[in-house]
Amino acid sequence: MASHPAPAGRWRPTTRGRRVALAVGAGLATFVLLLVLDGVWAGRILVRGLTSARSELAVAIESIVTGDPEAAAPHFAAARHAADEALGATGHPSMGIAGLLPVAGSNIEAAAAVAEASRATAAAGGTMVEVARDLGWTDIRIPASTAAGRLDIEAFEAALPRMGAVAGQLREASIALEAVGGEGLLGPVASGYRDAVDGLSRRADLAGRFRDSMQLVTAMFAGEHRYLVCVPALGRPRPGGGAPATVGILLVDDGSLELRPAKPASKALSDIDASLHWPRTARALIEAAEESGIRALDGVILIDAVALEDLVWTIGDVEVEGQPLALSDETTTSALEIDAFLGNAPPRAAQRHADLVSQILVAFLERRPGLESFALATASDARGRHLSIYLRGRESRLIRALGLDGRARLKSVGILPVVASWSTLGESHVGALVNTTVRETITIRKNGSASVDAQVLFENGAGTDPPSVLLGRPVGGLPVGTFASDVTLYLPETAEDIAAETSRPSPIRVGQDLGLATVTGSVAVRGGESTTLTVTYLVPDAVRTVEGARQVALRVVPQPTMAGVLFQIRVVLPDGSTFVSASPGLKRRGATAVFAGVREGAVDLELRFGLGQA
Repeated sequence: MASHPAPAGRWRPTTRGRRVALAVGAGLATFVLLLVLDGVWAGRILVRGLTSARSELAVAIESIVTGDPEAAAPHFAAARHAADEALGATGHPSMGIAGLLPVAGSNIEAAAAVAEASRATAAAGGTMVEVARDLGWTDIRIPASTAAGRLDIEAFEAALPRMGAVAGQLREASIALEAVGGEGLLGPVASGYRDAVDGLSRRADLAGRFRDSMQLVTAMFAGEHRYLVCVPALGRPRPGGGAPATVGILLVDDGSLELRPAKPASKALSDIDASLHWPRTARALIEAAEESGIRALDGVILIDAVALEDLVWTIGDVEVEGQPLALSDETTTSALEIDAFLGNAPPRAAQRHADLVSQILVAFLERRPGLESFALATASDARGRHLSIYLRGRESRLIRALGLDGRARLKSVGILPVVASWSTLGESHVGALVNTTVRETITIRKNGSASVDAQVLFENGAGTDPPSVLLGRPVGGLPVGTFASDVTLYLPETAEDIAAETSRPSPIRVGQDLGLATVTGSVAVRGGESTTLTVTYLVPDAVRTVEGARQVALRVVPQPTMAGVLFQIRVVLPDGSTFVSASPGLKRRGATAVFAGVREGAVDLELRFGLGQA
């Protein structure tokens, strides 16, 4: 019997295969929809967790710094919980599948790494709370102390193991986060990752410095010690600062610090052979002190007028005898370097300087400065070599890690030194009124050599009357206010074709110091005038190849002065060269890179370039 077709418009029964296909399609659609929803939900949890962890950590760290560890503890706990939520979000199925994709995978991995770093930071923060409790850290001032000269050494020793753990945790977290790398990251993930890397790196560095500071405190101030405190006069320049003017003995008895009244430096101390390299100068000071009858010294603390002014900044104004106005963070340097030497009697002026130094240091030991301000001041002064420490045969690693070692670090393979030092002749302090500029033009040649034209310019702002300890007296036909000095410029050891002259002819001496070649001339600058030492030379191996590019590296090291040293440096590249990269301090101007500014601390500069086609 013939079959009849179904009438038009009526439903036609589906086959079993089609029903299965529709079911599978519906299942897949549902799965995709659920996956999308899961991805949206997981993404929201991830972002919320990271944002919350970052916020909680900021509040917790602020509480620690301001001396409120009990307030910090719950915020660290909340940050850890938020980081755990963010990490949990990265384990959602949608994140796992998205992680298999090239671009999405690297971004999810970076976000997970930031969450893990936040978790590690929160865990380290919990340990830091215990450190703060051990130190009795309840305010913004230096913990474990009743004054700068009254330290609780037992508290520092008890807190050190946990502080070491904090520094270790943060350093490991920082290394792990940096290992992820920032390549291929998009938008907010890229910026968030960079911020996390920078923030964690800073926290790890600060924790390490705080740990090292605690170790140095226990090393220097536990038990009984005697330290020579040397305060140089920057107005009588020497390599590395100034000639020793005032010295005192700091007595230590298990955290109790007492300064014996400071005295003018003896001739044996003031005439030592000073060096740009502080450890060498410190050893000479100890030897001269022992010859003067000051024995059993465990080390030397050098602190000049700039650093003393910063101490006043940390503790507030200091009332001193014989002065109508208190010393402040704006007047201390000039009071020590200028006002103290305005008289005509050198012994009286020297004693006045010693009295001012004593009163500032005693005031500091009796007060309790803020931790943050003290840390900022000492870091700045260490960087500018206004504050240096030398301990006999111990703890050199800590001192070096904190930048307090005062090492010159001039010699290094492939680095051109931009370094000048000067040592005043005579007894005047007129150097306090002299401004110094170091100029260098470094012309790079295609064969990798460089010709260098260097100048050291002195501008004497002193008056010519009346005679005083500050301005000196007429000597050898030179009027009052004349700045007379030997000036040394440091050159690479391989320097060739060296030529030098001063504005007024003087003998030129070529020698060696600290592994470098040196050129020394003598200058005499009358008040209101200027003069220069000019040196030209050739460096045959100035350029090195680094990562496929040509590199020129400079090390700029200023001599500590009251106002800093002005540097004006030009690096001229061969015609047709192209810049690849340059240190932030170098500004590009055509085929020339320029560095200009007043420096109080050393800086390394690098310039990478490529040669044009011939």
